[in-house]
Amino acid sequence: MPTKFRKLAASIAALAALALGGAAIAGAADKPSTSKPPDGRPQRDALSGATAAKVKAAALAKVPGATVLRTEAGGPYGSAYHAHIRTSSGAERVVLVNASFKATSVEADRGRGGKGPGGHGGGPGRGEKALTGDTKTKVEAAVKAKYPGATIVRTETNGDSAAPYESHIKTSDGKELEVLVSKDFAVVDAREHPAHP
Repeated sequence: MPTKFRKLAASIAALAALALGGAAIAGAADKPSTSKPPDGRPQRDALSGATAAKVKAAALAKVPGATVLRTEAGGPYGSAYHAHIRTSSGAERVVLVNASFKATSVEADRGRGGKGPGGHGGGPGRGEKALTGDTKTKVEAAVKAKYPGATIVRTETNGDSAAPYESHIKTSDGKELEVLVSKDFAVVDAREHPAHP
């Protein structure tokens, strides 16, 4: 008789252990994963259907002749969407697109490194080189003439076909601009970036 009770008690204990383990696993499954990719960047959801088509169209309108590599939700500076593109000159860029499907700016593709090369916190983007010497002096002179009182953050070659040079500046009223300069050292365009701390 005692043997029968011992077996019954052991069976009950085993079932209780299984139930507890299952509850722990279920609880863990209910919790959202807080793990990040190895590079520390948040995962972005790929777009599809009409949304992807609208983001692609906005990117191509901003950078004609480019090839759209992929479109994703979210993006830098709180952007609603973004598209990874390759320009006609072969440079990789990220086009930020707002919730109204309007392209707001073109960024250097920083790859998986976050704020590194090509980011506002770093140096030139992929395929771009910091300018030096006479070329740098002439580009910055053109930029300062167009934006008196601006602070030049950096000046470099431009990886897309819009202009051969670019200068990243902060204007006297706090705007952050990427100013494009032609081979004749004339300012041809300026792309505003959302200000960051």
